[in-house]
Amino acid sequence: MIFTDDLADTIDALNLRFTAGVRAELADLTRFLTASLDWLMVEHFQFSSRNTSFLATAAGTAAAFVDKSIEAEIRRNLAEESGHAQMYKRALRDIGIEVDARLEFPPTAYFFHKISGLLTPDPSRMLGAMYATETAAIFEHEVFRDISKEVITRRSADWSGSRLKQFHDMHLSGVEQSHKDELGKFLHGLSVPTVAMTQAGGGRTIDAARAHDGANNAIDAMTLWWHDLLSEAYVADSRRSAA
Repeated sequence: MIFTDDLADTIDALNLRFTAGVRAELADLTRFLTASLDWLMVEHFQFSSRNTSFLATAAGTAAAFVDKSIEAEIRRNLAEESGHAQMYKRALRDIGIEVDARLEFPPTAYFFHKISGLLTPDPSRMLGAMYATETAAIFEHEVFRDISKEVITRRSADWSGSRLKQFHDMHLSGVEQSHKDELGKFLHGLSVPTVAMTQAGGGRTIDAARAHDGANNAIDAMTLWWHDLLSEAYVADSRRSAA
């Protein structure tokens, strides 16, 4: 378990340990067949398509906080993400990937179930989970930008003018960093022993221990999901190579 005197820094350290492992697995994309890289992008799209519903649920949970700027920040994120899934879908279609033809992958459904469970009813756990997933979103757009470039290059298509490049660049130009930083403002300066208080009117303050728990559980869920994604990709490549 990782703890520091600053809760946001603690969650960042947990996230870094998770993302470093995945980056290592994806360092050499030539190890993967194109069909498996296509499939990874389709599964990543599933999170994009669910993200607005996650944010809407989180905003509703955040309404319990005394500090109404937490809810306002999550609703700002929700407004910025509106329509992004359709942009992603069109960009994937440009290179011949139809997300509607996808077969259900149970680990993705389980991942969504785990994240959904962290977004309600406890606002502090929700805030920790949201900060963890927003932080990981930066890593995901970085690795999927690399995957997109690899796949488009293999298809001898134009990477520089592609909508996939534009989609990931848009998120990496400050959108995801802003989401992380603005949520992080509510967690900086807190340490895990900090407990929540109910104030006049029934509002809640942030319980740092519960926020840490929410973040830790979200990172565990992301770690498991990525393990399952990469394991499936490796298995699928072995099958195709043997065929």
